[in-house]
Amino acid sequence: MSKYKVFVMRHGEGAWTKENRFCSWVDQRLSEDGVKEALACGHLLKEAGYQLDVVFTSLLSRSIHTAWLLLEAMGQEWVPVVRTWRLNERHYGALIGLNRAEMALNHGEEQVKQWRRSYDLTPPPIDESHPYFLEIYNDRRYSTCDLSIEFLPKSESLKDVLERLQPYWDGTIVPEIKRGKLVLISGHGNSCRALLKHLEGISDADIVNVTLPTGTPILIELDENFRPTKPMQLLGDQKAIQAAIRKVEDQDQPGCQTPSIRNIKTMWEKGNIVGATECPKAMNKFSSSWSSTSTFLPAGLFCSVFCFILTVGQVLYGLKRSLHQRDAFNIFKKYIPVPFHSTPVSQ
Repeated sequence: MSKYKVFVMRHGEGAWTKENRFCSWVDQRLSEDGVKEALACGHLLKEAGYQLDVVFTSLLSRSIHTAWLLLEAMGQEWVPVVRTWRLNERHYGALIGLNRAEMALNHGEEQVKQWRRSYDLTPPPIDESHPYFLEIYNDRRYSTCDLSIEFLPKSESLKDVLERLQPYWDGTIVPEIKRGKLVLISGHGNSCRALLKHLEGISDADIVNVTLPTGTPILIELDENFRPTKPMQLLGDQKAIQAAIRKVEDQDQPGCQTPSIRNIKTMWEKGNIVGATECPKAMNKFSSSWSSTSTFLPAGLFCSVFCFILTVGQVLYGLKRSLHQRDAFNIFKKYIPVPFHSTPVSQ
């Protein structure tokens, strides 16, 4: 029987999420869609009859802003918001600011997936030469931490995130829940995944394939020992949630809507397939550069060969993605099989 309830949610879409860049500890605001997601989440919880008692966020604006908008939509602006660096996004080290899809083209889709999703793999650390180093470590918000700035992480695995988060969960959040308070945690993709791994007992292997959509509250019901009494529930329209999950998964893919045109020639030289949306630009760029270095291949034949390779590559890549998404969904639904219906509930 359930004794406690807690909400965990990833913040609304951030500005860099839309640009498909590793945001991590860089303080980016919500995108316009992210604002809408946060407000919609608040309306959903209000319609279901929930009344929050305290909200926990990270020290990053996109997490805090999500909480503010959610509470505004619920008409509960007076609810206290508690901020802690221990709920911050995973520190991606030297990867911060880089584009995920471009990295997939350069390093391979599987390597980027492991950097993003694996449990114990740590990316290369950030150093003082990194363009965002000073912006992060000179930020006075971190003077409020329970660690000196020099001891804050320079790179983290998901395991590291759980290790810095769990003491705060046990020492600060759990006591609030035990007092009968309804808690919502407005975190980040990886701080939420780390907490869910801990609460749900998700294995190191399976956590790689657990994807959390932005701006979607997750209801967790716990017994007196803080073990789940039923599968966690993603609240909202289930079709929209699955579409949002696929959107997040596609961020790792070397799709052509994201890479900039300056990298197209490099991609071609490495044998990478460029997507259909970039094909006209790629053709223009390659045609001009080809004509200056080679005269024996007609432009028409070049276009035909390029488009043939493009078609074959897209078919093979589509088959690969279909198999991958099927396996990922089978793992994910083991932990989240219960749809949610927006009806008033008792607390």
